[in-house]
Formats: sequence, structure tokens, C-alpha cells
Amino acid sequence: MTVTASVASIAARCLRTPGAVDPDTPLALLGLDSLSTIELVAELEMAFGCELPAEVLIDCADVRSLAARISAMRAAQRPAERQDPFELMIADAVLPDDVRPARVAAPGTDLRKAPRILLTGATGFLGGALLEELLATTDAEIVCLVRDPSRIPPAASRVRLLTGDLSHPRLGLSLARFDELGDSVDAVLHGGAAVNWVYPYTGLRAANVSGTLELLRLACRRGVPFHFVSSLSVCYPADGPQTVDERYEALPNLRDVHLGYAQSKVVAETVVREAGARGLPVRIYRPALISGHSTSGAFNPDDLITALVRGCVHMGTAPDLDWKLDSQPVDVVARGILALSGEAGPVFHLGHARPRHWRECVLWMRMYGYRIRLLPYHAWLRQLDAETAPSSDDAASHPLRPLRTFFLNRHAGARGLTLPELYEESRRTLATSTSTLAALSSAGVEPPPLDAALLDTCFGAFRAAGKLPDPIPCEAPPAARSFLTPGALGAVLGREVASVTVADTGSTHSIVSELTAWRSQRPTGLFATRVGLEDGSELNVRLKAKAADIDVIAVGEALAGLVDPAVGAAYARWSDRIGFTASHVREIGIYRQVDPRFTRHAPALLGSTVDEASSTWLLALEDVSGAALMNSADTPGAWQRGDIEAALAGLASLHAIWYGREEELRQQPWIGYVPSSAGMAEMQDLWTALAAHAAPAFSSWADPGIAALQRRLIAGIPRWWRVLETAPRTLIHHDFNPRNVCLRNGTLCAYDWELATIGAPQRDVVEFLCFVLSPGCEAAEVQDWIEFARVALEGASGSRIDGHEWQVGVRSALCDLMINRLATYALVHRIRRQSFLPRVVRTWWRLHEQFPLEEHA
Repeated sequence: MTVTASVASIAARCLRTPGAVDPDTPLALLGLDSLSTIELVAELEMAFGCELPAEVLIDCADVRSLAARISAMRAAQRPAERQDPFELMIADAVLPDDVRPARVAAPGTDLRKAPRILLTGATGFLGGALLEELLATTDAEIVCLVRDPSRIPPAASRVRLLTGDLSHPRLGLSLARFDELGDSVDAVLHGGAAVNWVYPYTGLRAANVSGTLELLRLACRRGVPFHFVSSLSVCYPADGPQTVDERYEALPNLRDVHLGYAQSKVVAETVVREAGARGLPVRIYRPALISGHSTSGAFNPDDLITALVRGCVHMGTAPDLDWKLDSQPVDVVARGILALSGEAGPVFHLGHARPRHWRECVLWMRMYGYRIRLLPYHAWLRQLDAETAPSSDDAASHPLRPLRTFFLNRHAGARGLTLPELYEESRRTLATSTSTLAALSSAGVEPPPLDAALLDTCFGAFRAAGKLPDPIPCEAPPAARSFLTPGALGAVLGREVASVTVADTGSTHSIVSELTAWRSQRPTGLFATRVGLEDGSELNVRLKAKAADIDVIAVGEALAGLVDPAVGAAYARWSDRIGFTASHVREIGIYRQVDPRFTRHAPALLGSTVDEASSTWLLALEDVSGAALMNSADTPGAWQRGDIEAALAGLASLHAIWYGREEELRQQPWIGYVPSSAGMAEMQDLWTALAAHAAPAFSSWADPGIAALQRRLIAGIPRWWRVLETAPRTLIHHDFNPRNVCLRNGTLCAYDWELATIGAPQRDVVEFLCFVLSPGCEAAEVQDWIEFARVALEGASGSRIDGHEWQVGVRSALCDLMINRLATYALVHRIRRQSFLPRVVRTWWRLHEQFPLEEHA
């Protein structure tokens, strides 16, 4: 095929043109735009092995002139420059035969025991932290190989600066100096590299591959331990294994790695491994993303995430990508490398036990005060392209201008995807860090949680350095009163307390709780606490510190506005009816009930306090963490028939307390907003926006007809919701599912009552069944459980409950569950994955088939 025919074929593919492309037709007439320009240039560069200038499609407007330019460029190239880049990588991955330890290897690899260490990268972000950690925890003399000694501030007398360059033969040293260095150091810690998210392999090869090879030669002179800092990005091939651990060797999947930096680390790792096979003691460390210092927030201004955060604030939008931010603070990574240096390894993954989703970070940024909204990725790309184009007045100062090609270029061999798309969770390999994290834990190195407090520290540093504007200020909360002191907790418990130990803090599944705690600037959530009493005994107590309802509502508004502007606007309009109003006092009021039917089926209340002046609302509860089926939302098969019977029987006892006493219940000061059919109908804009947002996911999980069904349900609210209002109502949990219930000694124990409200008892019943039954449940089984719940409530309340009316209420309760609760779960699912949700939606669809609303139209 001629060059002209090849260019025409590639242009047809990139422009999605069904027929052949006329070589003399201007490409602009065939639909060439800014994004397809980037894709076309990338495809041509890969096909012809030459780098094309950015303006090539301005100078060459059609296929014929473009082919002529490429032919001229190829003719001018030296033969070596036309080499397949992957062939060059494979050739570079072969360790020369003369690179092997000349002596018996050193007996140990622990950097903390080495008298003299050669450190590379000391002027870099991680390298600087490694230097600090070496000075703080060892007595070693540290030789720092640096290109510019002036970039290292005056250091301890144990630091020796040596001018050199990783990209030069012998590290830029004379032969005598190179040999002297090799004969005098006891370990090599190679943390230096050219880090660039845009450069191809060839642009990074000299520093990252050739430099590593030179350092291996040096280490082999005396067989000293060689510690190599690689990157977890080597584990992310586009079509690699589903999961890999520390044993993974990246070279076989090199062709599916499309980031030049990661390619250079794959090749460098390979030669390091081979040196290890020849007898050199080697250790390889693969850090995930490296964030700012855990206490100071000091950050790398050239880092991808730093630039992306700045860019999103600048643009007012963030790309809606399915990214996990696997990250550790720079000082923790440095501490971890030294702690692991004496372990067997030889490879370590420095990832986080609980990485966070990119959307969670964006939500926090919105809570922080930056008005950011999520945009579909390709819409965000169009905005980025326009704002960073050379013709844009703002391009030069745009934080993402240097990373323009990282986001916009589409890679040949990657199905036309950009690099950020290749790193989405559904496409990339999952790299686990289990073994490394266990070793770090044994060494006493615990990475801090990637939570709002850490983000607050990092963003404070960004602002102090002038990298971010000040956010819209939030109203300062009143001063918090500590409840984790013996005196304060003793007052709550009414006991003499000698000591308080917090074993666990916060909630592991509620992003709302976490961000509410950050917004209110006080500890809120659930705290597992061991309380030592003055008499020598101990109590295990669950302390639940409540946030003010206004803080919870603010987080909900931020979440809704981030993922969907229409949902956000409607949510803000009806925020006082969502269910969070008075939630901070409602749960305390409910736990203070003394009815034996409640105390039998809820954690025991050991004490409580309400202090409006200091915004303190606190519950001290019995610890039920050892109960059966705790947090079992993701394991529905664990709920056996006897378990479901116990839960529904206990639920009937709870419902019986207030059954038929609605007017009295309305008088309780903690009850909050009580839903009604008229109020629900007024909120149709919210239900419609939530349904539209959830419909694509629900349709793929359950049935394509679910979107149309949701619209019908919303239109019919005035009719079917009245059933839930006119029948006898009671206090319902309103979040009754295996996330908030368990079995204690075979009996139901329900907790987390903040969403409780006045409602039809069927609402709790159908929610529970959607969680514990399988999507394939039979109609007879569903009918049995619905009837079991009716009979149980009839017996517990002493009231006759008509079977037909009960079933009509079940149908309406299922409708309410869909438009009110499941659609809201879908909102949270966008930010933090709710793994139970697809199955619950499928089970809901199955139950709706058994109890269709149309039967009582």
C-alpha cells in the first residue's frame, strides 16, 4: 500500500468516514475537528514511525499533501530512527552480559544498616523525602548524585554532593570517579528519574533506562544492594490480567502499556530483575501516586494530580472518569521504603489499603468552596481543548496546558482511547498491595486514611503557595467540646471513668458522614471506644456523635449538584423535606424510648447528651459489633429463612409501638418533616431529575423498561402515594436493610435511626426484602414473606390488618422505594460505589413484577 493510500485509510478511520477518502478533498470538509486532529496525528505517528509537528494539518490540508510531507520526513530519517519503538524497548530490556556482580553479594539489604549510601533523585519530590528519612533514621553518610548541587539546601555533615547526570555515560563522571564511587558505597538507592506524563519512551530512555543500567554497573563492582524506585503504573496495561500482586512481571504486557514513563519503568525494572537473577541483591519499590506531605502538605508542583486539581478549579469543571486515586503521602512512601529495605521482597507495592474515587475528591473540592461540576469526559475534553488551544488568550497560563496532549491524544493500539480513559477502573488491571501493607504494618508504618482531613492539609498548602485561589468561605462552626475525655464521657455515662481508648473512628461506608464531619470541623460519626472505669472494669462502647442537620443537608446538596445540575437544583429546593431535617436530635429522641419492644430490638442506650450551645449531640450505645449478619448488604445469601423471619418479627414489634398513634407521634419534638401525598407530588421535579440520572444504570442492571416505569410512577404520585398516607402509619426506620440491622442472640437489632419518619410499615418491609432476597426469587416466596410480615404486625399490634389493603400498600411502598430511596442511592453510587445496588435494583424489579402498581390503578 502506498503512503497516500495508507494515509487515506487512517484518515477514513479517524474521521469515521464510511467510504474512501479522496486524497484531494480538504480534510476539514470531511469533519476534521480539534479532537479528530489529535487522533489522526497520533495514528499517523504510530503507523509511520515519525513525529509530526503540531501544525502539520494546517500546512497539509488534504491526504495527498499530508502523504507527501510524511514521505519527505521518512526519507530524511536515519534508518535507526524508523525502528519500531517497542523493538527498541525490548532490546533495551536485555541486560548486557558484563553487568554482573564481581564479588559475593552483601549479606543484607537493609538501608538502615548501610554505612555509606548513594542516593539519586535527592532534588526531586520523593528523593528529597528519602534524604530526610535517611538523615533522621540512619547514621549513614549519604552521597547525593545531582545535576545541580545548588538545588539542595545546606544539609548535615553526613551529606556529600556529587555532580553528575543519569542520562550520561558513567553518570557524567570520569572513569576514575565512577570507579571510586563504586568501590566506596555500601548500597545504592535509585530514586531519580525523568518524570513526564507526555514524553514518549525515547524522550525518557536516557535518564530512566540508561541511567539505571549505569547504576547497576556501579553496584556490581562490589555486589552492594541495589534499591530501585519504580512505579505502580507498570502494572496498568490496557489489556493485561484482571489482578496482579507484587510477583507481577510487566515486560510480557509491554505493548499494552501506552504511557512513555511507565514504559521506561518496565524496561528499567526488567534489567534490575535480571541483575538480581545474576546475584546482585535488588529490591524494587512500586509507589502509587505520591501525594503531599502528611503533616505539612508540601507538594510536588509538577505532579499530575496537582495540575489536574488546579485545572479543574480554573475551569470550574472536572472530568467524569472512573478513576481510583491510589496514593500515599510522600513522607509515608519514604518511610515505607526504608522500612521495607531489609525485607525479602524483592518487589513491593506502595499502594493504599483504601484508595478513594476521583469523584469523591471532586465532591470534597466542591464542599471546600470551589464551584466545580462533573462533566462527561468528552465534553470536558472539548472545554480543555478550547481553553488550551494556541489561539486561546488564556492558554499560556492554563494549569493543564503542559498536559494537553496527555488528555487529548488518542493512542494507536488502544481502540482510540485517551490515556485517562485507559486508566479507568473498568479497563486497567487491579494492582493489589496486600503483602506489602502487611509488612509495613509489622514495621509500624501505617499510611494515613485518604480522607477529608488529609485533603484539607494538602489544599491548605496549595493555597499558601498561591497555586489555588481562596474558596468561597463557609460559616465557622461553634467551638466543639471534646467528648473523648474521661470527664466528659463519664458525665454521659453517669459513671466514674478512668480512661478512654478509641479503637476505631468514623464510618467505612458513608461518604456523607465523612464529609459532614469535615464540614462541621468536629468529630462526628461512629467511634468504637474502650472505656476503663474507676472500679477497674471495662466497657466497650459505641459513641455516635451527631452532626447538625444543616451540615448533613449541605453535604447532600453538594453531592447532588456535583453529579447532576438538575438534581442539585431540585435537591436544594426541597432539602428540608429530604429526611435529614432534625436528624441530629431525632435519633437521640428515638433511643431514649423506654418501651421494652424498642429496647429489645435496638442497641442499649448507655447515655446521651444534647448541648445546643456547643453543637454537641452524642449517643453512647451498647457495642453490638459481634452480632450476626452485621454489614451484610453485600452478602445476601447469608440471610437464611430463620434469619429473615427473626428480622421481620422484630420489625413488627418495633412498628407496633407507634402503630395507629400517628397524631401522638407527630407531637414528638424530634420527628421532623412528615411526608404526605401532596408534599410528594410537589417534589416531582426532584423525583424526575433523580430518575433521569439513575435510568441509564437501572436500565442496564434490571430492564430497559425501568426508565419509562419511573416516569409513570412519578406522574401517578397523587394517586398511589395516598395509600401510604390513609392507612395506619407508625414510626418506620426508613433505612431498614442489612447495612443497619443485625441479629443479636437470634433477635433483630436495628440501629442508625436518623432517617426514621412517620410512614406505612410496608415501606420498611419491602426495602428489607429487596436487600435479602435474590433477583431470581419465586413469586410464591415473595408472597409468603409479605404475608408473614402482615401476620407478624397484626399479632404484635393487636390490630386486624386487611390482607388486600396490606398488599395494596406493598405496591405503593415499592413505588416509593424506587423513586425516593433507590434513585438517591444511584446518586451516591456515582461518587462511591455501592456494590449492593445493582442486585437490589434487580430484586426490586422482580418484586414489582409480583406487585405491579397497575393492579390497583
